[in-house]
Amino acid sequence: MPSFAALLPVILLGTGAVTAMLAAPRLPGLARWIAGFALVAACVALALRLGAPDGLSVLLADDRMSRLTGLVVCLSGLGSLAFLRPDGPSKEGPALLLLATLGGVVLTGAVHAASLFLGLELITLALVALFVLPLDRPALEAGYKFLILGAAAAATLLMGLALGHAATGSLALEAFGGREALLTFAAALLLAGLAFKLALVPFHMWTPDAFTGAPGAAAAFAGAASKVAVVTALVRLDAVGLPQVWALGLGTFAGVSILLGNLAALRQDGVARMLGYSSVGHAGYIAAALATGAASAPAAALFYIVTYAPALLAALCVAALIGRATRISDLRGIVWRRPLAGAAMAAALVSLAGLPVSAGFFGKYVIFTALIEGRAWALLALAIAGSALGAYYYLRFVALIFRRAPDPADPAVRWPERTLLGAATAIILVLGIRPDLLLDQIRAALP
Repeated sequence: MPSFAALLPVILLGTGAVTAMLAAPRLPGLARWIAGFALVAACVALALRLGAPDGLSVLLADDRMSRLTGLVVCLSGLGSLAFLRPDGPSKEGPALLLLATLGGVVLTGAVHAASLFLGLELITLALVALFVLPLDRPALEAGYKFLILGAAAAATLLMGLALGHAATGSLALEAFGGREALLTFAAALLLAGLAFKLALVPFHMWTPDAFTGAPGAAAAFAGAASKVAVVTALVRLDAVGLPQVWALGLGTFAGVSILLGNLAALRQDGVARMLGYSSVGHAGYIAAALATGAASAPAAALFYIVTYAPALLAALCVAALIGRATRISDLRGIVWRRPLAGAAMAAALVSLAGLPVSAGFFGKYVIFTALIEGRAWALLALAIAGSALGAYYYLRFVALIFRRAPDPADPAVRWPERTLLGAATAIILVLGIRPDLLLDQIRAALP
């Protein structure tokens, strides 16, 4: 049984979610502060135990990887809370964000079918409610698509877990390694269920609508925090030694996602929709690394998603500041109208493009290194082509940011958003200069 200290982040997030939900109807401002306090407290609890000895229970692993990725999930949740609008039609946003974060933390430590499914569904159900908070047509459409596709993915995942149990007699994920026919089908269904959460083609159709129709905070959590948790689950499953269909499926999904995600993003004129399609390509890079089976692949996948998170949070925050339907022309001269927002957007897009000196550059570097180590030449060629396409459409947006515009200065950015943009930009630049600060931690966390 895990110690109280190991369960403290889960307790803090769960208690905070219930308290924020109770406070929301009468004191929505207090609910927001409760959510912020719970997230900060969970971050502190995880950070203080990063170097603690590993532990294991039936459901959850208490190891360095779960603490490190759980910390990133909580920080991403805190970043999403920063631009969750307090004046929306519903006041339950902070509580729902805490529930989604709780699901992410559970998923990062999942070593059992029950905790894997519970973590995924906590994220899904909380995000469905977050998506529809504006109660307008685009938000309802995004939430409806996410709910229907999420239900199909959950059923697929459950069938995979059931087949795994039938083949092994156990629900522990480490027992799913083998080459039996039932395990082959189980691995294929598990991959399909997780591919939905990671937005890999052909399970990606919810992503563009979520990024454009849902509130910015919900889109940010779905694109950053939830994917950190899912990649952690993929890394754990990848280490089990699943049947060959797992690597084959990952490689196939990766190649198609890199190609179609970047080609679709290339055609977009809206910022949020471009970020939605490009996230499909970024998911493809992670899947490509894991498909190789290279020794450096788990560290590469985790490093990539952790460096991707602050860049996406910053970009979506700026898009939310300008407006949900932000077009490329709306970014013209933003660095002169809103210097912090413009600089953060430029840094985020440069990082997403994988250019020096940014965290994203080293993210691409470790992915390419894993592909070379695994001799996955076809995936490497697709990754290089996808990166070239990405650099083109990201820099197209960056160029407009610095063009002079005659528009007057925009209203000041609120302090939570200023804090998020400043912190995200600092992380992008620091990791662009010293990637070893994070990479060494990730390598030490892996078994």
